[in-house]
Amino acid sequence: MSRPTFFSVSRFGRAAAVLCLSGLLSACGDDLVPTPGDDDDNTPEQPGVEVPANGTHVRHVGNTDGSITTVVDATSKTDWVGLDLDTGLQVSASTDATWDLSFQRFGIRSRGGVNGTGGVEVAVLPSQDFAQLTQAPAGGYSVDADDGDDEGVDPDTVFQANGAWYAYDVSTHKLSPRAQVYVVRSDAKAYFKVEMLSYYDDAGTPAMLKLRWTKVTAPVSAGALEDGVSPSGLPVEASH
Repeated sequence: MSRPTFFSVSRFGRAAAVLCLSGLLSACGDDLVPTPGDDDDNTPEQPGVEVPANGTHVRHVGNTDGSITTVVDATSKTDWVGLDLDTGLQVSASTDATWDLSFQRFGIRSRGGVNGTGGVEVAVLPSQDFAQLTQAPAGGYSVDADDGDDEGVDPDTVFQANGAWYAYDVSTHKLSPRAQVYVVRSDAKAYFKVEMLSYYDDAGTPAMLKLRWTKVTAPVSAGALEDGVSPSGLPVEASH
């Protein structure tokens, strides 16, 4: 009488176990692999870029160069949308507090001069390349003023100066941003470069203002010395 072939049976059992395990892993594969949309808050992020929280009328996206692209829904003809550049947050523009810039349709205000007591000042830099600007200019800053001897009755805001931030095409009745950069000195005495990118969204809706902005180094003769700190980070006395 021959012996039972236990080795063959054992080998078969191990093979069957492997096949069963493979089947189980395959069956639960869909549960192990994230599906599109899992943990997705619809806020794209870039490494090293801290993206501010979105608001009801403000949406932010971080860029690889460290700047922020913001879309402001400024479609209301009665309400202004405030933006605090120091925090990137949407804030109320109905009171003279916190906001640095506010938006309504094609209008852009800064909270200085006739539009508030924040001391916000803006310098206009025509034909300035956004990426190459790393330090704020020492001079050339203005505040929003009353309407002067020009067409219209709107206040002469800095963003309306130098031909306005936009160009108007009389044949198409469309607005397009001018190639210039604005440097904004916020109510917290920080400096930000701002570039207007578009007035329309992808669907062609007007007053969906898109801008790119980020903080820049303070000018040596202004913010850095006013704060008692040299560009090296040392107190002014110690840097001499």
